[in-house]
Formats: sequence, C-alpha cells, structure tokens
Amino acid sequence: MRVTEISTSNWRNLERQKVSLGNRLNIFCGDNAQGKTNLVESVYLCCIGKSPRTDRDKELVCWGKDRAYVRVRYTCRFGDGEIAVTLTNGEKKQITVNSVPISRMGELMGYLNCIYFSPDEIRIISESPAERRRFLDIDLCQTDKNYFYSLSRFNKALSQRNNLLKQAKSVDEARETVFVWDEQLADEGAKIILKRRAFCDKLKIFAKETHSALTDGKEQLELAYVARINGENYPELSKNYRNSLANDLEKDFVLRHTSSGCQRDDVVLKINGIDVRTFGSQGQLRTTALALKLAELKIFKNLIGEYPVLILDDVLSELDSERQKRLLDFDPELQILLTSATDVPHSLAGDNCKYFLIKQGVCMEK
Repeated sequence: MRVTEISTSNWRNLERQKVSLGNRLNIFCGDNAQGKTNLVESVYLCCIGKSPRTDRDKELVCWGKDRAYVRVRYTCRFGDGEIAVTLTNGEKKQITVNSVPISRMGELMGYLNCIYFSPDEIRIISESPAERRRFLDIDLCQTDKNYFYSLSRFNKALSQRNNLLKQAKSVDEARETVFVWDEQLADEGAKIILKRRAFCDKLKIFAKETHSALTDGKEQLELAYVARINGENYPELSKNYRNSLANDLEKDFVLRHTSSGCQRDDVVLKINGIDVRTFGSQGQLRTTALALKLAELKIFKNLIGEYPVLILDDVLSELDSERQKRLLDFDPELQILLTSATDVPHSLAGDNCKYFLIKQGVCMEK
C-alpha cells in the first residue's frame, strides 16, 4: 500500500498544490511551523476521517478561508484509489472514495491504511488506559469495519445510558429505563472485548519480537489485554456483561455514569515483569512505543496482506542512531512519510528516497 499523490487547498497553512511521492522513503524537511506535519496529517485524515491532533474540523481550514480540500491518491493490492475530503465552515465534512460520496464514516475504513508515529505517541505507554484503548480501536477500525460499527453503536448506547443515569430521580426509576441500553451494551461490548483480545493475542507476539530486537535481547516485553468483564466466548461474555451492569446499577446511579464495561479496559505492558508505565525510564517508554509501532506494521501485514503507510512525524530526534536505522530499514515494501526539521544523512536515508523542502506552506521536491 502506497500513497502516490497528495493534493491540498487551504489545508491549515498549505497552499494549493500537488505532491507526487516515491514508493519507499519520502522525507519532508523544513523549519518548524512551515507545514511538514500538516502535509502528512492530510494522509491520516484520508485514512481515518479525522486529524490525529484535533477533533475540531474548523481548525483544519486555513485562517481566513471558508473551505479546505485534501485529496490522496494511492495504490494497493486491489488497484488504484482516491480519497478526497472537503471541509467547509459550518457544514458537515464531505468525503468521497473514488469520486463516490460516503454517508457513514465506516464506509471509509480499510481503503487506505496508515500508522502514525510522533513523539506524542509515547502517551500510549505513559498515560491513562483511554490512550491504549484508542490505540487498539484505531487499528481495529482500519482492519475490521464490523468492529467500527460495533464501537459506534456501543458508544451511542453508553451515552444514552449515562444520560438516563443523570436524569433519573431514584434507582428504581433508573432500573425501569436503562435495561434497553444494557442489552445493547452487553451485545456490542462482548463483541468489542473478544476482538480486542484476539488482536492483542497477535500483537503481543510481534511486540515481544520487535522489542527484543531493539534491546538486543536484554529486555522482554509482555503485553496483555485486561478486561473488566470476562468470559471465554460470546454467550458467556454477554451474559456476564448484563449481570455486571445490573449488579452495579446502584453504584452507577450514585456516580451518574456507567462504571463497568469495555470502556474501562486496559492494555498492561511489562518489561522483564515490571510495569513499564509506572516504573519505566524515558528510554524504556520510547523503546516500548517504537516496538508497538513496528508490531503494528507486522500485524497489518498479517491481517490484510500488505503494509500500511508509515507516517513518522519528527521522531528521529527521539531515537538513537541504531533505532533510527532499524526503523527506516524495516522492510523495502514499506512506504514511509518522514518529517524532520534537519536534513537526514544519506547513510541513514539510502538511495531509494525522495527529498522535499517545505517552506511557508509550499512543498517542493529537492
């Protein structure tokens, strides 16, 4: 899977332009605040339907303009494709796939896949369980449209249940109204847990391999999905889910939100048996984040038959020279979009790369 062309118009600070990419390594150099991240962010937008940096679409439109446009052309094992996104102030985002408008975000998933890696991604390891659930959800939504729809239905049901808990004047009143949403939460939540668990069973194997290679075998990474509600299969899990919701209703009424369910699950990461989030050094946090990203690449190849596009946003400065080389030499089949505030030496970039200079929102091939 490769991006062949990026077109932008009024996208953040980027001018109207068209950029043709190489098959392997594409390096976007320039000073800070010139538009490097904005350009690779446009690819992520066409993969996921939203920015990795903000949930507010109006922030993506150039200041003083009413409309922004991004188009990404790509090729994959099924052929060539094109995704375009139009953002208009005050209107709903418009997305087309191969010139055909889509009505639901789920219809976008799986056409163009990417993995985004920036220095901020260390928060997957160091911050709250919500970051690790988000990490799983983004990958699963790209590789499984049914998961995307289950997650959407679950989130809507959860919001409705929480609203009822806030409005109810007594536990008995809450009990009379929440059971409808409990059924849907148990149904979709069980599916989500099973798919997250299966994904983590694959991910932990690849993550352990890549982390061992990055540390020359000195450290062993363990990964486990920890669910609040357990069960061996769907019938058992959904039954346990319903029972947990019913048993926790009085507590939920006091808290005014749903306390049990997959929205509370976590991914535990340990190095040599020690929780890396709590006790890991900064170097271990960075290495673990890198190991997860490399493991993501392998699991995508395993699940969909080809690598996604790898976006590296200003990460080389966070890694030592050996890890830089391991990352850029991962596999010749992999396309990389790399941003950097400094030139990348030829000894690291190699011959099969394309250099671009970005200055004041204009991207020019060097």
